[in-house]
Amino acid sequence: MAKICKSCGAEYTGDYCDKCGYGRKDITSKALEKMKKEGAKPVRFMTPEEKEEYYKELKRKQAAKKKQGKKKAKKASKKMLAGVLLAAVAVVVIALFATGTISLTSKTKPIETYFAAIQDKDYHAFAGSLHSKVKSQYESDIKDLGATQDNYMSDYYCKDLDERYGEGFTIKAEPGEPQKLGDEDITKIKNESGISDVKSPYRVDTKVTFSGSKLTETADLTIYVSSQSGAYKIFYLKAAEIPFTDEEKALGDSSSQSENE
Repeated sequence: MAKICKSCGAEYTGDYCDKCGYGRKDITSKALEKMKKEGAKPVRFMTPEEKEEYYKELKRKQAAKKKQGKKKAKKASKKMLAGVLLAAVAVVVIALFATGTISLTSKTKPIETYFAAIQDKDYHAFAGSLHSKVKSQYESDIKDLGATQDNYMSDYYCKDLDERYGEGFTIKAEPGEPQKLGDEDITKIKNESGISDVKSPYRVDTKVTFSGSKLTETADLTIYVSSQSGAYKIFYLKAAEIPFTDEEKALGDSSSQSENE
């Protein structure tokens, strides 16, 4: 008598299905194993009630999968939007840095760095505190002198300071409150400094004390800084004359008297 295979639906007459092997003890039917694993019969063998329940559950799973897909798409869309906004913010920030509207450093930081570099005779820190146009002027001087960046500070720039204050002198810089320049002042200081590429310039009145084994003096300086590449840099410095010592004054008076005679 023919039988209907519970695995593949084919007819067979022996102890096992000739088509898929259902019923054989020495082989495993993939279709049967799947049926056992999922705990359900093939649709073709289901009763109308079982089919209705099966398709109802299938629709539920498909709806849940579709909903999950929408969530993922929405999440991906949010990530994309966040990326676009982040890129837009980055462009704005770069523009603000370029125009000098914002800066990563304070307006007095380059002044402190400048004098600390002179005291330590550190050319790299010294140059790093300066506007690129000013820095290029020093690089030109170094080239003309036949010097190197390593020996420029000790052999040239600081030589007269060593002679006046004594080797190993110290410098204490006390910057005041930065004052933003108006249009008229900006035009004036551009002409004085010879540097036109200044962005968001400020004036910082600074008290500087030089101390060494030979002498201690205090000078009032006016230092101008502007934003460049996201940091403030010194582009101009006006030094008040350091007062003459009594000895120098006497020497000057003596020289003047000799000239008059």
